[in-house]
Amino acid sequence: MIRFTFSKTACAVALSALLCNAQAKDIPEVVVTAKADQTLDNVHATAHVITQAEIEKLQAQDLPALLASISGLSVRDSGGRGSVTSVFVRGAANSQTIVLIDGVRVGSATLGEAALNTYPVEAIERIEVIKGPLAGIYGADAVGGVIHIFTKKGNTGGSTARLKVGSDSLVEYGIGLQGAGENYSFHVSANAEDTDGIDRTSIKTGGNDDEDGYEESAYSLGFRWTPTSTTTVNLSVLYSDNTAEFDNTFGSDVGDSSTTETLSTALQVSTQLSDNLHWSSVLGINEDQIDTFSSFPSSFTTERDSVGTELGYSLGENHSLTVGADYYDESIVSTSRFPIDQRDNKGAFALLQSDFGAFSFLGSLRYDDNSAYGSDANTSLALNYNFDESTRLVVSHGTGFAAPSFNFLYFPFFGNPDLQPEESESLEVSLQGRQEDIDWRISFYDTQIENLFSFDPATFLAANVGAADLQGMEIEVAFELGAWQLGAQLDLLSAKNKDTGVVLDDRAEQTIRLNAQRDFDKFGLRMDVRAENNRFDNGGQEISGHLLFDARAYYNVAENVQILAKVENVFDQDYTLNLIGLSDRYLTQGRQASLTIQYEF
Repeated sequence: MIRFTFSKTACAVALSALLCNAQAKDIPEVVVTAKADQTLDNVHATAHVITQAEIEKLQAQDLPALLASISGLSVRDSGGRGSVTSVFVRGAANSQTIVLIDGVRVGSATLGEAALNTYPVEAIERIEVIKGPLAGIYGADAVGGVIHIFTKKGNTGGSTARLKVGSDSLVEYGIGLQGAGENYSFHVSANAEDTDGIDRTSIKTGGNDDEDGYEESAYSLGFRWTPTSTTTVNLSVLYSDNTAEFDNTFGSDVGDSSTTETLSTALQVSTQLSDNLHWSSVLGINEDQIDTFSSFPSSFTTERDSVGTELGYSLGENHSLTVGADYYDESIVSTSRFPIDQRDNKGAFALLQSDFGAFSFLGSLRYDDNSAYGSDANTSLALNYNFDESTRLVVSHGTGFAAPSFNFLYFPFFGNPDLQPEESESLEVSLQGRQEDIDWRISFYDTQIENLFSFDPATFLAANVGAADLQGMEIEVAFELGAWQLGAQLDLLSAKNKDTGVVLDDRAEQTIRLNAQRDFDKFGLRMDVRAENNRFDNGGQEISGHLLFDARAYYNVAENVQILAKVENVFDQDYTLNLIGLSDRYLTQGRQASLTIQYEF
């Protein structure tokens, strides 16, 4: 078992900084999710951006694997590719984090969360992750933060075709067509994946000792039109359909499988009305359907229609005000009889940003009115102080809430219509800087969550029971050493039930990530080391720590032909992320290798 103490881990980061991944430098682009035209260098919240170039170099099989490279984010699956996967942001669960695709909220209204492993990586141009409470802008579920996915809209570059083969009989292929004219661009893609997978659990009885396969097909359309120099219209459509086999942890496997279909459509119009006035609006449709085929078949379908609009006004050179309003309507269709199958939410917010030289602040206020659980108001305030041009301190405070899902409110013989939202309060202190070629950040955070959704054994219904205490520290270092881009991350997390002191399940207390990458003439290499320790499950059962090593490379065979290779878990470590009971567990993937050929035309 791997054992870390704080002092040893801190020393490991300091001594291992030569194995690091450089952060992008001098990025002028705006972090859209943060609003108020904040750039990555001066955003008041803790933000991370994964660019298309980084996505290609990481060669991640799915979105959770990409997110696992970000400090403060922890991933737990349930037996390999296509299994039920959770992403924790600073200890906050899936249901306490908003997922957006091109500005449109996505996810299942019955589960109260998005199936992140269903959105195809091949269609993604950029990912923004902002950590911390953003309910003052986005409303419900932004307790841990916001994960914003931007799909490809095309450019003047060439179209691509690719083929990937790998372990467990993996075959994946796809084509992406793109082009651009004087005032438009487009991107269209189609991708398919098929793998035999692994045996998802350690259970060997009842026909569960088989490989559980996964197959997926995905299609995307992106279009950008600039009818005038001040107006932009973006349209995106993202569809995926996947089927995952799984073991039956309660009995015999009779060919159990689940099929998930997701559809996200976004139409956004943005225009500069005058030198100091900007307006944008987005219309969205999200559909999410999960069909389970087993001894107890089920079907759950969510449709969410949404509209949002906002107006940004510059109050002089150093001050700006953004106001906005949004509305969404959620409805469900299910094989289970829900007494209520529709709800809607109306929200409005205001955000003020002011700059007084070395000192600046950002404050937001939002009010939501939901037809199912009533109204809620939330605020956030961030204060920034620049010691000099290279070092700054940010102190932020905010409140948030997580809405009860349809399952918690209305699922037959379980739901409680009187359930109230989970309420949160967060504080963060972050010191960051850049000295010569070294980027660094140290952040401390404290999030208190009350009215947790749980099960009341006295009534056998859902109830607001208990509170959570999430405290942690993140350290990041990134720099260049010769031709190498290097970086290290350390996450320390204390996640406990505030009333009982019991450690919360599924969250590692210590995580270290070390990366190194280098581009040669036609060849590129990236190496990643990730270690974690003190993860618990089943109400306090400790899981042994682990250390994984991954290697990735690419080679430009010709101007338009590229070969990419990847080996994950190089030393074939047997490790555990998720327990079933006292004696059984969900299995994880051993050594995985893949080879991709990509042709540009």
